[in-house]
Amino acid sequence: MKLEPKKTMKRSYKAYSDSKYLAKADGTPPVQMTISNVEEAQVATPGKPAKLRLVLSFNETEKKLVLNMSHGDVLCEMSGSEDPSEWIGLRIELYVDENVSFQGKRIGGIRIRPPTGQPY
Repeated sequence: MKLEPKKTMKRSYKAYSDSKYLAKADGTPPVQMTISNVEEAQVATPGKPAKLRLVLSFNETEKKLVLNMSHGDVLCEMSGSEDPSEWIGLRIELYVDENVSFQGKRIGGIRIRPPTGQPY
């Protein structure tokens, strides 16, 4: 007999990793969050030295999201400002885009959009 999982259970075991950053597994299903802080942090990409990046914090989770240019473009459009301090308080939706590429390979990844049903 198969047990039914709890409705709050993540759709991938990878979402339960100890990473302090959000990953692809954390965006399935899409989740709405409120930005609580934007800060600079030294972040290392696999195989590369650490680099100063912007990192978002959220009210709903301890995990953070490392910003890339695509994320920044969406946040700028949603807020009407390029100033990251103006993004605090924005309600966003994180989702998985399977077409995200990294180092020339399509691997999928987290993207940002306005919460479903809300315009920019």
